[in-house]
Amino acid sequence: MTAPALPPLMVSADDAAALIGVSPATWHRMVAAGKTPAPVRLSKGCVRYRTADLQRWCEAGCPDRKTWEADEHGRPAR
Repeated sequence: MTAPALPPLMVSADDAAALIGVSPATWHRMVAAGKTPAPVRLSKGCVRYRTADLQRWCEAGCPDRKTWEADEHGRPAR
């Protein structure tokens, strides 16, 4: 038997764009404008987005990063 695949905990910018339903170019513009949750920098050149953050961000109405981080929503799940 094969174990079921687990959903990813983090995704690339292109995968984040796909999850949200926008093009990668639109996602990158949103990131540059501070309209998305902050990415996690795993190493130089390796940036990922927490899928849990993306889901909570969408459920909160997709606020800009400043609002998101000032609220409880912007804090990583524990």
